[in-house]
Amino acid sequence: MVLAAGVVFWLVRALLAVMPWFALHWPIKKIAAAFAMVGVTAYCVFSGWDIAAERALIMTLVMLGAILVDRPALSMRNLALAAIIALAREPDGVLGPSFQMSFAAVAGLIACARLIGGGAFRRDGSGPLARACGWLLVAIVGTLATTLVAQLATAPFATYHFQTVQPFGLVGNALTLPLVSLAVMPAAVLGILAYPFALDQPVWWAMGLAVRGMLAISGWIAGFGHATYVVPAFGAAALTLMAAGLVMLTLPASSLRWLGLLPAMIGIGLAAYPTRHDVYVDREGAGAAIRDSNGRLAILGRPPPFVLDQWLKADGDDRKAGAVTAHPSARCDRLGCTVSLPDGRKIALATDKRALPEDCARADILITRRDAPPGCAAAMILDRSFLRTHGASAIRFGPDGPIITSARSPGEAVPWRVSTNEPAPTPQSAIEIVPPRAQPEPDDTDMPDAEPGDAAQ
Repeated sequence: MVLAAGVVFWLVRALLAVMPWFALHWPIKKIAAAFAMVGVTAYCVFSGWDIAAERALIMTLVMLGAILVDRPALSMRNLALAAIIALAREPDGVLGPSFQMSFAAVAGLIACARLIGGGAFRRDGSGPLARACGWLLVAIVGTLATTLVAQLATAPFATYHFQTVQPFGLVGNALTLPLVSLAVMPAAVLGILAYPFALDQPVWWAMGLAVRGMLAISGWIAGFGHATYVVPAFGAAALTLMAAGLVMLTLPASSLRWLGLLPAMIGIGLAAYPTRHDVYVDREGAGAAIRDSNGRLAILGRPPPFVLDQWLKADGDDRKAGAVTAHPSARCDRLGCTVSLPDGRKIALATDKRALPEDCARADILITRRDAPPGCAAAMILDRSFLRTHGASAIRFGPDGPIITSARSPGEAVPWRVSTNEPAPTPQSAIEIVPPRAQPEPDDTDMPDAEPGDAAQ
């Protein structure tokens, strides 16, 4: 979004600057900012106007509007104003990764703007060669520093929502950013301007070469060993502490900002020792994932592949759904499956109603997509009525008994969620129901059966 605005701003200002009368009598910088505001709004409309683009548009319009009123374009005040506007339109957006990552990155860049400016490499009064070398060093150091600051600022939120870390992202971004800035975005603007005159084909060809170069660099980086690390999902307390540390490190203008290192370090310590669940159950009761004797998840029944992928990522397991095998102690027939855990507990997955009487009598934990019969003696029952109101669930075996984490908490007042007023069945044991954070929503066209609630943390 900023690149699109910057290209329009630069072109309009350069065009007016070559006309002496306009350059001497008109405020060409403000005129260029006004044209950039119109251009970037049109770019947002044509690009789809999704949530991330909307927030970027607001922040860019605030920055350009500051130029019109002779205020600093980059400041925390402008960032705060953009956040207020974005949250006034979508209050629930504060819980999503798009809002958190975009504003965290900009806050970090504004706080470190003086450090990453590269002024130490500029030499006034030097020769052309020295100035060219200084300009090149400023571009290289600025690109690397900008990418590093943005990645550090967004790392807590990206890891929390997606459970992945890309250690070579700094290299990939540093190599592809020049192509985006110098080729892709200028070509996009020139192509739109040349389109009405049927002169746009060479521009799109050049833009395609740059995009292919970006894809080639991305594929090369992805081929590195350990290009992506999958880390276990950590709790909201760790994220809150790291976010508080980021706010304290970026907002204050004095040395008091370094106090933000304390909550940030505590949050990192909590994230290093996350809570890991022992049993995952999908929202339909069609399957589950149970930790085996080796400490890795194994499947029981037939959980959806997308859901199983989310469980594996939350557990810090880099395997794909197709590589996960059945639980070694599972005993299955056409009526269902049973698993005996090392501590003596028995877990039953009933797929046929004829298996329910026997499973109710023998199992400690009963999982079924059907309604359990009245008087079922299983200590914990996750049947159709329970899963319908609580959604996907996960169980952790603690010293005081099993603890369930569910995707939904019946009776919870959420302003943007329509209440169904359904009764809230609970398992037949003394357990704690802990509402988890929401997972990123999958693409409905690829996985029609998947929903965010499937990935219970």
